[in-house]
Amino acid sequence: MLSRAKFQLKASIHLTYYAIIVWIGLSLCSIGILREFWLILAYFLWTGSVIGGWVWRYAWLNAGTSVVAMRWTPDEFCCYLKNGQQVQGQLMAKSGFNPYFITLHIAVAGGGQFWWPLMIDSGPVNELRKLRVFGRWYQQIPIANRS
Repeated sequence: MLSRAKFQLKASIHLTYYAIIVWIGLSLCSIGILREFWLILAYFLWTGSVIGGWVWRYAWLNAGTSVVAMRWTPDEFCCYLKNGQQVQGQLMAKSGFNPYFITLHIAVAGGGQFWWPLMIDSGPVNELRKLRVFGRWYQQIPIANRS
């Protein structure tokens, strides 16, 4: 049984590629929907700034609130932020654990919630595998009570 694990996260080139693809797709949609050049340009710049901020925080881990390391036990999940703070909470059932993409939903001890995306290149392969196994094991709900 997995009792404790900790690992450092690293910048994800895959997450950056997917963000660029989404930005291109949204920009092409604006050309088809919006007819005036200034609206297309405004939408193009707005989506670029939103997705750029997202990449800055989640893919490149450059924001102060970016998660740069994680530690978990069956009772607690701890994220270490780039600005030096620690955020402790519990893993929520909404988290998704797929072989190439992990979405963590964490309920913070202070009452808030946040999510964090992890791609296959976001950390050490073996540690991400342990996180997927832990997440799938942790979220299991018994089908029937056995007496």
